[in-house]
Amino acid sequence: MDERAEHFINKGVAFTRLGRHEEALASFDNALVINPDDTNAWNGRGIALSILGRHADSRTSFYKAIAINPNDANVWSNRGWTLANLGRYTPTISSYDKALAINPKNAHAWSNRGVALRNLGRYTEAVDSFDKAIAIDPNLAEAKQHREIALNKKR
Repeated sequence: MDERAEHFINKGVAFTRLGRHEEALASFDNALVINPDDTNAWNGRGIALSILGRHADSRTSFYKAIAINPNDANVWSNRGWTLANLGRYTPTISSYDKALAINPKNAHAWSNRGVALRNLGRYTEAVDSFDKAIAIDPNLAEAKQHREIALNKKR
C-alpha cells in the first residue's frame, strides 16, 4: 500500500470516528487520487457517504470496492447496509449472504440480514438470522430486540 494513500485513509477513519464525515470523505477521496484501486479507501468513502445520507453515491463506492476485491466481507456488509437504507431489501440480503459466506461469524451481518428479512415479511427466516447473531454474540442487544419484534409479527 502506498504510504501517502494509507495516511489519508487513516485520517478518514479518524474523521469518521470524530463524526466529521465531510472531512472523512475528502480524506478518502485524496487517498483515491493517489491509489484509485484501494479497497479500503473506496469502503471508507462509501461509509462516509452513507452516513451523510448519500446512499446512491455510497452504493457506487461499495461496487467499486467489490470490483477490486470481491472477497472483502466488510465491504459486502457495508453495501448491504446502504441498500437497506435505500429500501432495497432483496439485494440487501444478497449482500449479507456474500459477506457471511466469507465470514460466517459476523454477528452484525446476521442481525442486519434479519432486519432485511423482517422488512420483507419473512419472519421465520428473520428469527433464524437473529438466532445466529445471538449465538455468535450473546450480548448483541440489537439482535435480541429485533428478534422479539420478528417473533411478535410472526404470531
